[in-house]
Amino acid sequence: MKQFTPKRCLMLPLIISCILIPFKVTSQWVEQNSNSDLWLTSIYFINENTGFIGSSEPLPLSGNFYGGEIIRTTNGGTNWSRVLLDSNLRVKSFYFTDQNTGYAIGGSFATTGYLFKTTDGGLTWEDNLNSYFYQHFYNMYFGNQLTGYLSSFNGLYKTTNAGANWNLTLTANISNVEYQSHRRLFFIDVNTGFFLTDSGNIFKTTNQGIEWGVSYVSPEYTFRDITFINSNTGYIVGLNGVFLRTTNQGSNWNSVNIGTTSSLYSIKFANALVGYMTKENGVLKTTDGGITWQEVMQLNTDTLYSTYFIDQNMGYVAGTHGKVFKTITGGVIGINQISTEIPNEFSLEQNYPNPFNPATNIKFAIPKLASVRLAVYDLLGREVESLVNQQLSPGIYEVNWNAAKFSSGIYMYRLVTNDFSMVKKMSLIK
Repeated sequence: MKQFTPKRCLMLPLIISCILIPFKVTSQWVEQNSNSDLWLTSIYFINENTGFIGSSEPLPLSGNFYGGEIIRTTNGGTNWSRVLLDSNLRVKSFYFTDQNTGYAIGGSFATTGYLFKTTDGGLTWEDNLNSYFYQHFYNMYFGNQLTGYLSSFNGLYKTTNAGANWNLTLTANISNVEYQSHRRLFFIDVNTGFFLTDSGNIFKTTNQGIEWGVSYVSPEYTFRDITFINSNTGYIVGLNGVFLRTTNQGSNWNSVNIGTTSSLYSIKFANALVGYMTKENGVLKTTDGGITWQEVMQLNTDTLYSTYFIDQNMGYVAGTHGKVFKTITGGVIGINQISTEIPNEFSLEQNYPNPFNPATNIKFAIPKLASVRLAVYDLLGREVESLVNQQLSPGIYEVNWNAAKFSSGIYMYRLVTNDFSMVKKMSLIK
């Protein structure tokens, strides 16, 4: 078995990719036809089939239209249709109290706040507040049928009568910042909640919002989202790679370097271990409760602003230019260690079956702890699928590649470690 080396790359003109080509959107993330070209900034699903995406275009598209739109699917993202077009709304988030009753929250820049309501599962929407608020809304939370909160440009509103009346309970003056245009709200339980600003302020309440104390202040940070995986452990993300972690219910927040300086826009966990973050040009995933993160999707230009996962495998991300992607595999291809026996050397076997349609298996051996990359390329040397990109312990592994989204033809697959590199070809016949 001959080893593939950079020198031999000159002898294989079909393999142009001796230099790694960045991981692109692949069959693990299927692009949906959103029927929109706006900035899609919020996703919400009420069940596996029915979901909503809202747009929030930052600048006028034409005239005074700012891109306020809600699109809806009832078949798990196969089809999307517009159910609301309103230039004032600019959706920031959704909140549903049951399968039929929900809210779309937003507004016109930092001025009027809008809260649209549906009572028919999102088929129709009406302005629930008659636009009497004067500040943009960002998200909503109800601890019970009567008590709820609205985060806004100028602070936090609270209702104790199911939204019939809203009173300002926390204002921007507390943080001595005049212009804070992005606010996020998250409650661990009915009593304990957090309120973020986009200029490094974190407020905390332990008595249903009656009183709020400053939990953290760091003006150099610009926050974008917050979540908790249990009553003590939570995360905050923001622009320029800001990533904070608490393990004591927000009494202390520590900055963590997760290996990226890209702006992070949303963070969601499917369970206590598996979570996802959207960022500039990609998606990050954790399988150890937020300790380490792996890039599982990369785009060339578009930014992804929002994510929603129904379970640890099925989820959606959305962003600029109407981009919506869905995965049913958790965004990655499964890899199985089929033997812990330590092999004598690195090896890459021929895929089987071969030819194949549409799936095939690739087996390889790792004799020592190593950073391993296994990828598939077309005959022009362009990477079409990243199968493995992680550190592996010694053993024998197998990866299943489903090429249902690809056309018939010859493909090359390449295994690379610090000490080893090999390429083989395979045939997809449909």
